[in-house]
Amino acid sequence: MMLMNRRMHICCLAVVLGLVIAVSSARGEDTSKAADTAVLVNGTPISKRELDGEILKLQKTYLGLGKPLTCKQVASFQSELLESFIQRELLYQEGKKSGIEADQAVVSKELESLRKQFFSDADYKNELTRRGLTEEALRSRIEDNLIIQQLVDRRFASKITIADNDMVAFYESRVELFKQPLQVAVSHILIQIDPKWDASRKQAAKKKAEQILQDLKKGGDFRSLAREHSDGPTRTSGGDLGYIKKGQLDKQLEDVVFSMKTGELSELVETGYGYHIFKVTDRKPETVLPYDSVKAQIRQQLIQEKEKQEAEQFAKSLREKASVEILLNDDVVSAKQLREIRK
Repeated sequence: MMLMNRRMHICCLAVVLGLVIAVSSARGEDTSKAADTAVLVNGTPISKRELDGEILKLQKTYLGLGKPLTCKQVASFQSELLESFIQRELLYQEGKKSGIEADQAVVSKELESLRKQFFSDADYKNELTRRGLTEEALRSRIEDNLIIQQLVDRRFASKITIADNDMVAFYESRVELFKQPLQVAVSHILIQIDPKWDASRKQAAKKKAEQILQDLKKGGDFRSLAREHSDGPTRTSGGDLGYIKKGQLDKQLEDVVFSMKTGELSELVETGYGYHIFKVTDRKPETVLPYDSVKAQIRQQLIQEKEKQEAEQFAKSLREKASVEILLNDDVVSAKQLREIRK
């Protein structure tokens, strides 16, 4: 959606990338590049660059909270992350050994979904570049993740049962998770401008937007005028943005929309990329979702938690039989030494 806050889009991809690059094995690459190898798992290298990148993100996060990490804390996080990388690589290898392959149609769908979460294709590509990834590499990471998930599903999903009283207890102890914030149904018309345009062209766009606003105030149909004139992505739907929550729009636009009453029409709102007109068509007050409406979601959440626990135990059993050679700071640290560090 064109109006979505850019930081929100980048966070969305960051979350997914955090899952799919958790194991950054150099599959298909030259395994002799020991300088960028953090660990060899059954001979497969895992990139030191990715490990360092995850540590750096943690350091920045804690620094932003005013709690810079000590050297001891950094070492502890590094040890935990490295162990997580190793476990996920072992699960991937076990999945391949079991003959599991990623469905390419599903991979493509996931990739397209990620791309669409961004304000523009340029933002999407910039985030990949910032993380040192090509789209081909990202696709490979998604494939790896799907293989691991299929392995977990095959081995554990059918064995897991969730009792009704466990679901009720989850709901009652985490009611805040099921709060629905205030939502506003909004329609939108955008007359786009380009910062590179000269003053006369920008003025012409403003006059067009002002004329549309006047037509609306005289009783013009919002949907018809949006279809005819809007440059926004919702033009074909008559400007309908659907229900939105706080945090989904740029702050300037959010302040306008959430201050409006049902049926109210905004004045012209100018931003760096155009002139906006909003109409609020409905408001849903904050509420708590009833248990019956979220029961299926709770069941799935508890299943995923149990699958995660089972997968971790399974990975530990694979770890005991695996050949794991850890290479950090030009030293070779044994798996046994790593476990001693983690105690």
